[in-house]
Amino acid sequence: MNAPRLTAEPTRIEGRTAEGCWVVSGLGYAPALLVTATLACSLGPLVLETLDAETLPPLADVDLLLLGTGAAMRRPTAQFVASARARGLRIEAMDSPAAARTFNVLAAEERRVAVLLL
Repeated sequence: MNAPRLTAEPTRIEGRTAEGCWVVSGLGYAPALLVTATLACSLGPLVLETLDAETLPPLADVDLLLLGTGAAMRRPTAQFVASARARGLRIEAMDSPAAARTFNVLAAEERRVAVLLL
């Protein structure tokens, strides 16, 4: 697990290791992983059913939060969606590999996007 990484370089999710760590800009991160255009950090173990947007760091430059729910798409709780909306975030849930791919495309387009991979 690595400490948060801030960089002027674009952030790209490169894939996953056999051990289940996500690789971002050459570094491995264990889930839950939060990635924005300039930040990649492991948040420790998070569970979808008890997830609350207040546990996320400030995401001032983000409008859309992609939520990777693991190997299969699962719906987040209404409480999580409401707490995210209160912070000005729209939520799109999908399986984690799809969320990682979607993040890479939207970040390359310089959209205001973040991804949380559980």
